[in-house]
Amino acid sequence: MSKIKLSFSFLLTLMLVAMFSIMASAAGSNPVVTGDGVFPGDPAGVKAGLASDDTVHDNNYNTVDKSNANKTGSGVGGQTENFNQVIKSDDMVKNPNGSHGTQRTHGSYMNNTNSCASCHQTHTGASKNLLFKDGEYATCTACHDGTLGFYNVFTGSDSAGTFGGTHDGNMSVHLANGTVKLQAAPGGDKNASEENWEAEFTCASCHAPHGSYSDRLLHENPNDMGNITLDKGGKKLENVYLAADISTKASVGNITYRNTALATDVTVNYVLYKKTLTDSDVTGPKTVTDYTVKGLASGDTVIQLKRWNPDLKNASGATVGGYVDEKDPWLHGYGWDDSHSNKIYWTKFVDATGTTVMDTDQLKKGVIYGNGFLAVKNGNTAMLDKINSIEKGNVARAYVVKLDVSTPDSMNVATTTASSLWASKKANGSNNPGYVSGRGVAMSSFCSACHTDYLASSGKESGTFDHAYRHTTTSDSYTCVRCHYAHGTDVTIMRDARGLTYNQILGDTTNYFPALSDATSQARKDMVKDYLIDKNPSSALKRYTNMAVCWACHTSSHSEGTRNTETYQYNPTVGIDTDRNGIEFDY
Repeated sequence: MSKIKLSFSFLLTLMLVAMFSIMASAAGSNPVVTGDGVFPGDPAGVKAGLASDDTVHDNNYNTVDKSNANKTGSGVGGQTENFNQVIKSDDMVKNPNGSHGTQRTHGSYMNNTNSCASCHQTHTGASKNLLFKDGEYATCTACHDGTLGFYNVFTGSDSAGTFGGTHDGNMSVHLANGTVKLQAAPGGDKNASEENWEAEFTCASCHAPHGSYSDRLLHENPNDMGNITLDKGGKKLENVYLAADISTKASVGNITYRNTALATDVTVNYVLYKKTLTDSDVTGPKTVTDYTVKGLASGDTVIQLKRWNPDLKNASGATVGGYVDEKDPWLHGYGWDDSHSNKIYWTKFVDATGTTVMDTDQLKKGVIYGNGFLAVKNGNTAMLDKINSIEKGNVARAYVVKLDVSTPDSMNVATTTASSLWASKKANGSNNPGYVSGRGVAMSSFCSACHTDYLASSGKESGTFDHAYRHTTTSDSYTCVRCHYAHGTDVTIMRDARGLTYNQILGDTTNYFPALSDATSQARKDMVKDYLIDKNPSSALKRYTNMAVCWACHTSSHSEGTRNTETYQYNPTVGIDTDRNGIEFDY
């Protein structure tokens, strides 16, 4: 079956059905018989929710003869046979030795880049920002539908899920097509007390098309929360003082904010610390540091953001507390005042009189920004005078999410192992390979840029915009993506409590439905789908069907109660587990 593009209007209809549950699942209704098989519930002319093209959303401009340098739009949006006809900024002088290669479409642009034309048409764009398709969703999916071999968001994956699927498969997706606002996010600001909550939710709400600090181009400033203060769920720090001494906790610079996880006001001590780099900062066993990658050397001056960690231990193992570097990159953006005549810088620094002595426009004047610091090269007297006059500052901080992503293949496609984000073990005791402490919490923090109140620890009533008891998400063991997909779900990729998917269960005729032993029969396929179908379809984007999302972990309670008894239909399964189901991903 040819890979074909999803109709925008048809997808919208499906997603509204899934998200708002305005009609019951119609499995088996209105079957369509084609040469590729039977697709229950899909209208005539549509295969598994995919339409033949999206010309209705184009600008109907002749992109073959009259287009930009890359003939943007030609050969995308549905026909894989046009792959070789699409210009993708390839055959460019790319490497220092003069060899040619394909330049990156999103970020890391070369000085001779031709990549801009991959998405933009200078004089003939179909939508604002000169995009070659009508809107961000249509532009992104024109290539990311599998047509060009790039990451296909309509194919189910263990990392992000899928935008594909059918309503009879309980399709549930993030409505990233601009039809809802950010304030529609559960756990968000329904009253839109901040301007950013009024923005439309699109692909670019989660992904930064021009590059980011995170893997998968996850946005460095989702929902503008990098510039929203801590008490409102964001990451911005205001009035952080420059500390002269960090050997003990500073008496100034305390920042009090509403901690959603604890539902209480919490004081955290952040300080700015100025130091002159020494040889030990840039040489020795670790010659590649946050400073050296920015070209800094001994004698250069750095102002580093630091946070008090009360649990820090000394060399003897005693808890003494101390300051640690906060390495979130600083955001360089700005807004405007009501008269639109004065810039309001997100990150800026002032002297003792409150006069701004340094702002992010100084990027053009010799200031170097890195992981939680700014720096000035030795000898830049004018900028050193400014740094020496700083008393305090505001720091807007980026979100950074690192994933376990493979090396891109020949088609520039990389795979992501989502399970490496959380701290759990398989039945044999082995840890998730690639797991790094703190990455799961960073993912939850990213999700909570919109689902603000859902970043919490259990056992306490919490929330910035509403108050309730919530499941823990502030632990690597319970990061958001352990239970939810990011893009969407469908019956064919959801799991049961043992972590088995449709295809795995279909082939396991010993432990699942042995009476229907023919794995190729339609009767067995229908039975497995019926087994995995979510009886209460919603917009929750669950990785597991029904309440298997709970049962996958809670197979034996910490409190008194019935454990997994022999009355449970498929317990135990020889070779899979005997008591605890666990989450048996194929890492």
